[in-house]
Amino acid sequence: GHPGTGAPHPGMGMGQAPGPAPGPGVLPPGSMSAMGSPTAAPAPGMSADKSKSTAPTASAAPVMEDMPVCWPLPTKTQQKLSTTQTTAAANQAIQERSAGGAVQGEPMASHDLEHVKGVLNMLLEAQPPDGNAKRREDMTKKLDELYTKLGQGQIKTAASQKVLQMVKFVEAQDYVSANKLHSELSTMDWESNKNWLMGVRRLIPRA
Repeated sequence: GHPGTGAPHPGMGMGQAPGPAPGPGVLPPGSMSAMGSPTAAPAPGMSADKSKSTAPTASAAPVMEDMPVCWPLPTKTQQKLSTTQTTAAANQAIQERSAGGAVQGEPMASHDLEHVKGVLNMLLEAQPPDGNAKRREDMTKKLDELYTKLGQGQIKTAASQKVLQMVKFVEAQDYVSANKLHSELSTMDWESNKNWLMGVRRLIPRA
């Protein structure tokens, strides 16, 4: 045979030439899942509580933890020069509600409030005289705070109903139930109601 016939020609049998490389902007198949699609689920912890609204007049406190307030409302100081008193008053009410003050529930009906006053004042009068006028004055102040809050709706409706029920138990001399309701009230809004709760606790006889 001729010399060199068995040698392969350059480029032959070396495999097929590689296909065209993907151009810029072309993603190889399967990489979309890594990049995240538009319908991907939100990151954990970012979903807002459905019960909290981000509407401008819903709250002056952040809806999500560690996030800024959705719609910052002017503070009382900033509103001193406000000419629209209705808006200023509305904003103030929202801020006080968010801070745990002001209106939280329905004001108690006047006849129910008189009933509460009558029973608690009766308990106060029944306290044995210990010669401590300052302590008695302190108790009276605490009760007055309760009456004001009940009359102006500064206590949640559920709590004011419990106060009424507690007073009825005291009237019936069912002190076990009255003290049980007092304990329930203490776990509801202790921070905003602790003054009068402590006063009432001293008044209700232990069963």
